[in-house]
Amino acid sequence: MDKDNKNRIIKARVNEYEESLVKEKAKYYGYKSLSQYLIDSAVYEKITNYNFKNTQLIYDAYAKNTKEINKLTREIRLIRKFATQLNNYNIKNLNTLLFTIIDNQNKMLKLIDSKMDLEVWEKVNRENLIKEAS
Repeated sequence: MDKDNKNRIIKARVNEYEESLVKEKAKYYGYKSLSQYLIDSAVYEKITNYNFKNTQLIYDAYAKNTKEINKLTREIRLIRKFATQLNNYNIKNLNTLLFTIIDNQNKMLKLIDSKMDLEVWEKVNRENLIKEAS
């Protein structure tokens, strides 16, 4: 393999958190070049991809919570626009939305704990550790 003849570019879009995480991992593993870390990770690193049970339930709960957050955002925009015309009904509606969001977030945490099969995840990781140790 000709290491000096690198003339291909691969592009990937990441969010701010993913970018930060990748850069920190490259630094942690002692890479001076982010490009070299990404190449080594993609070519040589073993990746475990496992589909947990009931993930669709989690995605649905997340989507429902996102809808509530969008409602709240619209309400806040209205408050900013018409702050002088705020009445008790609007305040009560805003409080209800806030409590709904908090309630949905708590339900999502409980759903994640109860529906994700963590025993399977632990088994997969345990098997991987045993293989790596051998």
